Amino acid sequence: MSILSIGVSALTANRQALDTTGHNIANVNTEGYSRQRVDFVTRQPDFTGIGYLGNGVETSAVTRQYDQFISSQVRASQSVTSELQAYFDGARQLDDLVADPDVGLQPTVQNFFNALQALADDPASVSARQLVLAEGESMVDRFHYFDRQFESARSTLNEQINASITEINRLAEDIATINNDIKIAYGSAPNDLLDKRDQLVNDLSELVDIQVLQQSDGAYNVFIGKGQPLVMAYDAATMTTQPSTLDPTHLEIAFNFPFGTQIVTDQISGGRIGGLLRYREEILDPAQNQVGLVALGLANDLNTQHQLGLDLDGLAGTALFASGTVDVLEPPGNGSSITVTYNDIGNLTANDYQLLYNGTDFILENLSDGSTQTLAAGLNTVDGLDININAAGAVAGDTFLIQPTRNASASLDLLISDSRRLAAASPLQLRPATDAAGNALNTGDAKITQPANSSTTGLPLAADMQLVYNAAAGGFDIVNGPGAPDNFIAYDATDPAVIIGVNYPTTANPTQFDAFGGISFSISGVPADGDTFLFANNTSGTSDNRNALGLVDLQTMDRLRGGTATYDETYAQMVSDVGSKTHHAELNLSAQESLLNRTREAMQEVSGVNLDEEAAKLIQFQQAYQASAQIISAANTLFDTLISAVRR
Repeated sequence: MSILSIGVSALTANRQALDTTGHNIANVNTEGYSRQRVDFVTRQPDFTGIGYLGNGVETSAVTRQYDQFISSQVRASQSVTSELQAYFDGARQLDDLVADPDVGLQPTVQNFFNALQALADDPASVSARQLVLAEGESMVDRFHYFDRQFESARSTLNEQINASITEINRLAEDIATINNDIKIAYGSAPNDLLDKRDQLVNDLSELVDIQVLQQSDGAYNVFIGKGQPLVMAYDAATMTTQPSTLDPTHLEIAFNFPFGTQIVTDQISGGRIGGLLRYREEILDPAQNQVGLVALGLANDLNTQHQLGLDLDGLAGTALFASGTVDVLEPPGNGSSITVTYNDIGNLTANDYQLLYNGTDFILENLSDGSTQTLAAGLNTVDGLDININAAGAVAGDTFLIQPTRNASASLDLLISDSRRLAAASPLQLRPATDAAGNALNTGDAKITQPANSSTTGLPLAADMQLVYNAAAGGFDIVNGPGAPDNFIAYDATDPAVIIGVNYPTTANPTQFDAFGGISFSISGVPADGDTFLFANNTSGTSDNRNALGLVDLQTMDRLRGGTATYDETYAQMVSDVGSKTHHAELNLSAQESLLNRTREAMQEVSGVNLDEEAAKLIQFQQAYQASAQIISAANTLFDTLISAVRR
């Protein structure tokens, strides 16, 4: 091999190095590009009598600077970051809604109870009554607004899931195509194709958690979720979405196979899709359920109390609000059937439930905490619900989704439009016995409070109920009409502890007045023998505000969650929970972004293009190329000298 050949080999090798360096510089801003390097090796030397003489240089390979381990760390970190970002974005938007003091529920609920207080202050006022109706309508509108916002958020979430699935399918198809291209070129180091595939895989990891395995021919197998094959060498699976058979507002994620579709929603995690699914399960659905619980509680309690009173025309109060019913969703093909109604709204949990027949038992699962219990055929009372199971024809796999409060906000409506129909008065009133001229006949100083009723049973009274003090018997005879006393309540006027005040009915006889509206009252002071008090129908309740006060009192009573929370506390708990989860997600996202940046920096140190370094290499290889040209020039001079010598 001649010196000319050595020079040519050096020129060729250094030109390739210059080309590679230029390629690196040109792609400094190309996403996913890995820096490339030319590897030089000496050519096979020639054996001569004095030993081996070198034959120059050649390039053995153009390798990309890439670390598979760091790359997998980047993908994993990127998947978690995307999940937290999607979760945080949804949580933040919902937090802005529920915690906003101007558009939240609490101001309108407070305004409504303020209007009820104004009615209690002046029950005959037409303007006060109109204000109650106006604020009631405003409160209903706010609940409807919240429901629309929840449904809008769910619609947006479904659109994002659909868009993500479409993107996954595109990326999977592209990865399979490049797998095939790499197979054809494999062994020749198709660096740019490898970079392009790795970038596609990185993009895929932003959408869903993935696992990547490389085959012996260089092709990638990509799995998502809990091992579902998305790309197998040169074939890509197709994913799709479809409405849940139980809840059409929820999209399920599925794989398309020749034999049909397979639902894999519960097996998907990580990435944007994982974050969206977590946001729906942990924040959006519970928040809507909680607001629905407040709507149900308000409507139920206000209706119950309002129906205990009398309106301006002396008519019994009617329901103030229309409220929702329990939603029971089921797929087609169930053999059994169920009906679910409210037993006690105060005991509702705001959770959803799934009832499944496993072939032997009906298993009820609380979808919030995962707890389960076995129900029998027939009537079951669970968490404020009556679940009546008709097991006839039950088939293993029968499934029911029970949503007690999900759509309660949308169902809330004001039923009264005439302000005269507001029942501010109570149906009964107390008056002491008087003579024909209206003079009081009682001589003692005993006092009985105006009665409060807890039902309308036995009302209006057929006759005045008389309480006549019988000193010898140590209590009051109860007379509901002509004849002997019908009942008796003990009241010892000589006992100082008693005359301070005793509430009736007592714990010893709690049902004594159930047949008469379940009335309650208290007695204090010392009556004289024969002192008489009358419970009578309220025929002139224009200025009576007792039922209005009962409506006002509901605001501060623990009416929800098993008697442990007011309406405001229930809503505030939801706001606090959303805010806490949003803040926690923000902290996690910030920490995860820092981790992702560190792994990307580690990858950049291996694969990134450093322009200063490449500029230095450019000079190095340029000088080497020029030196190689000098070798050829020297060879040419030698050749010319040799020719000249021969010519002589």
